[in-house]
Amino acid sequence: MGANTEPGWYYVGKGQLRYRDEVGWTAYEMDTRDVRAAEWPPATPAEMLRELRASGSDGSSRKFPSALRRLRRASRSAGRHRSA
Repeated sequence: MGANTEPGWYYVGKGQLRYRDEVGWTAYEMDTRDVRAAEWPPATPAEMLRELRASGSDGSSRKFPSALRRLRRASRSAGRHRSA
């Protein structure tokens, strides 16, 4: 069929990337203008969250406070979209 099913970031239109894992689409989204999207492929959501948490010790996570909130919110609700 040619459908992209590999885990990774995919362009979904209107300047947005969305993360797809081995199960399906996740709640993680990123704007293509985001500085993290400049390096292709961007890190996985788990890697980004780990990086943001690690940078919190020196206060540098203040650069992306809204991104951190979105990742935390999405990580809490990520399991809800999947059916068992």
